[in-house]
Amino acid sequence: MLGSQTMPNLEIQLKRTIKSTAIVVACLVLAVALDYGNVVYKGLLIGSLVSLQNVILLSKRIKKVATIKDVGKAIAYMRRGFFIRLIIIMATLWLSIKMPNVSLNATAVGLFVAPILSISDFFITVIKESAFKTSTFDNKVNKIQREGGEKA
Repeated sequence: MLGSQTMPNLEIQLKRTIKSTAIVVACLVLAVALDYGNVVYKGLLIGSLVSLQNVILLSKRIKKVATIKDVGKAIAYMRRGFFIRLIIIMATLWLSIKMPNVSLNATAVGLFVAPILSISDFFITVIKESAFKTSTFDNKVNKIQREGGEKA
């Protein structure tokens, strides 16, 4: 019961993360096209592309793991995905070291684009939901207080 309620919210957040990361990647493609010699833009683009790829892979794994009944198999499946994404990250950093026209530091920063956007999206959602619940509660309290005052 709890899993069926949690999964749609997680899928929605992952879709928003993929969309916002894709927007960042598109902006970086434009930046590289306008200033091709800039090694920072190239590094950010490569790191952000890998970050986007990793969030897409994670999203697919989460959807798949929701269908696995055996908890042990589900954990092993997610663990394999973690190591695959880790190898991709290490390979990206290694290749950016070998490429003189790409900034290693910018590539490393680019790798954090999707996680930062996902965490930001989560906090914004939590803040919006708590503000909505608080304002709804305040309206009910004020209505009750008004009704009590009128009857007194």
